[in-house]
Amino acid sequence: MTISGDVGIIRLTRYLRRLIGFSLLVGLLPIAVLGFFSYSKSSWDIQEKVNEANSQLLQQTQMTVEQTLRMIQHSAIRFANSPLVNTSIDRKLTPEDFRLIDDIQTELAALSVMEMETFNSYLINIDNDWSISREGLSTAADAISTEEIESYAGLPENAYWVSGATAEESGTSGQVSLVIKVPLNFSKPKGLLVIRTSSQDINKLSLKSKRPGSILLLNEHNRVVAGDDEALIGKDYSEWAPMMEIESKETESGYVESRMGGDLSGISFIKSGYNGWTYLSIVSIKDITRESRVIGWVTLAMSLSVMLVTVAIALAGSIRMYRPVRSLYDLSASVSDALEPVQRNAEEFGIIGERIKRLGTLQSRMSEQLGKQVEQLNEFFVMKLLRGELGPGEIGEGLKRFGHVLDWKQVCVLALQIDTLEHTAYDEKDRDLMLFAMKNIAGDLTAPEERLSTILTGQTLMVVLGGNLEQESAFKDHIYQRAEALQHAIKHYLKLKVSIGISRTHPCLEDLPTAYRESLEALKYRVKLGFESILFIGDIELGAGRHAYPEQLEQRLLDALKQTDAEQAHLLLNEWIQEVFESESRLDEYQLSLVRLLIQLMRVVQESGESLGMMDLESKSIISKLFELSTKEEIRQWFTDSVIDPIIKLLDEKRTAKHRSIADDVLRMIREEYDTDLTMESCADRLQYHPSYIWRVLRKEVGLNFSDYLAQHRLKVAKGWLQETDMTITEIAEKLRYNNAQNFIRYFKKMEGVSPGKYRDHIRNEEASRA
Repeated sequence: MTISGDVGIIRLTRYLRRLIGFSLLVGLLPIAVLGFFSYSKSSWDIQEKVNEANSQLLQQTQMTVEQTLRMIQHSAIRFANSPLVNTSIDRKLTPEDFRLIDDIQTELAALSVMEMETFNSYLINIDNDWSISREGLSTAADAISTEEIESYAGLPENAYWVSGATAEESGTSGQVSLVIKVPLNFSKPKGLLVIRTSSQDINKLSLKSKRPGSILLLNEHNRVVAGDDEALIGKDYSEWAPMMEIESKETESGYVESRMGGDLSGISFIKSGYNGWTYLSIVSIKDITRESRVIGWVTLAMSLSVMLVTVAIALAGSIRMYRPVRSLYDLSASVSDALEPVQRNAEEFGIIGERIKRLGTLQSRMSEQLGKQVEQLNEFFVMKLLRGELGPGEIGEGLKRFGHVLDWKQVCVLALQIDTLEHTAYDEKDRDLMLFAMKNIAGDLTAPEERLSTILTGQTLMVVLGGNLEQESAFKDHIYQRAEALQHAIKHYLKLKVSIGISRTHPCLEDLPTAYRESLEALKYRVKLGFESILFIGDIELGAGRHAYPEQLEQRLLDALKQTDAEQAHLLLNEWIQEVFESESRLDEYQLSLVRLLIQLMRVVQESGESLGMMDLESKSIISKLFELSTKEEIRQWFTDSVIDPIIKLLDEKRTAKHRSIADDVLRMIREEYDTDLTMESCADRLQYHPSYIWRVLRKEVGLNFSDYLAQHRLKVAKGWLQETDMTITEIAEKLRYNNAQNFIRYFKKMEGVSPGKYRDHIRNEEASRA
């Protein structure tokens, strides 16, 4: 596509299209935003003013209605407290009391309100069953139904408004009643003063002012008391979605929106604290925003006119600004190897920038490769230096080659290791990445002039530091500060706990192999101090003292293990580990103590006759695994989970099997020799166990002791003989080794509820009846 300009034809390239598009965007976007904002603002302001006016009219309606209701209630309470009512309420009135009735009728008529056409008032005596209204004296049931009287008298309030639009009342739809108990403040009133008006009268009070939309008055049960449409009176709005939203709000008044009949409507509401009624004003949003739509059309017309002018200016300006860019592109193409034609969707700046970028990328790649190679060679040089693989001449040559100018008087090595990845955001696969991040942090926190290198070897980060301080103690303090700063930075940025081993201070780089080994050796003492330790090898070895092995704790632990007492074994293991690591000893002595305990525990398994292979304790890596543990807690957990608990489970299973076998042997003897003088002592002697042990095994496995099980088995045999043989009771007692027949009879009757003879008769009678 091409555009004709004042100096020729301009091809519509990609860059030119972008330039025109940007110009249009800059010119048209503010106009569109301004037009939209003007329309939205005017619509919002109009809607806010209408809502505010509706709210004020709704408040005015509430005040008008409630002022009238309060006036009626005030007059009614004054009448209910008058001497005339108090003297007459206790009497049983008859037509002969016409003077008193006439006075009450006069007072009741004075309670009426001019604005209300359907206004009736009743003074009702509940006990004497009479009612006085403007029609005269009648029974209470003639005035108001008995159900209503009982309902009104049972409510807790002394004076209250009720609406006939409630679900509980029948035959009173469209009525609003004021009920006052007489006398007041009596839990069980003698009478009621009931003043009734209609929903139409309430409508006259609430619909005095002209307003947009409609008004609804809902009682405390959310049924319509009054409204523009009298057909709605009595309708239940409890399940109406806007009403449920209004009920959920804690405010006494407010505004909600809801879709009604397909149109969005605004609903202003006021919850009355006087009688629990809710006043609603419902107005269609479409009617409210009618004027704002006219403003919108005017705004749209003006915006489109301005947009057309802006488009013309954007096109002309973009073409003029594009000409220098095209000239620059043609110039760059002329100095390249071959003239590049402008293809469809080609962008001039992209082609020019691509040539420059290609040169810059090539230069950066070469610099990066050289930098990586130098860095890797430097780390390789330092690693060989730490391992003692370089001579003095090679050290000096390497320092010069990699640009290290060192005049240090002191040098030392720091070894950093991650304590644990448990309870962190990382898994074991993230360990190498975290070590690399630690390497970067160490490089940032140490100045180049005091650091030879930071290198990773296995799971350890090695940092070689040096200095020129006059006193060795000052250098040591400086190194400790550096180690502490590293530890805090890693914990802050990576959320990891690390421990640091620090070598002794050495005077020259030739001593770095020794310092390297010392830092790793110091780090091993973390097993005593726990996580996040900073360990100087010199301080650790100076503190080494005589090691005392806790033999008594070990013996108690082994006894608990043999008794399969897991809780006691765990407690004794904790005490043993605590006592071992409280002593100031060398690392190899701690390790020897751990190995000795492990061997003693393995010996318990062997003495039980089981194979160590069942618990994977014969693995060649078991000692290596033990030495890899870093802290007392890890050692305790490993011994608990991998050694002690499996041994207890193994011994407990073996003991259970042994008890089952012993119990089976004893029960077999009872079943086979029940008619002999069999005793628990004779069984124990034959099985070569102590009688008390036999007694405990039977109680555990069978739930009965020896004598109870023997007696129950003999009873079972006796029941079979009574049913199947003609043996006498005495013969059965003698055969079952009872001292006399009476003892057998008493035991049989105690267990079965009947004597042996009756039991035999009962069984044989049942068999005869079945035959």
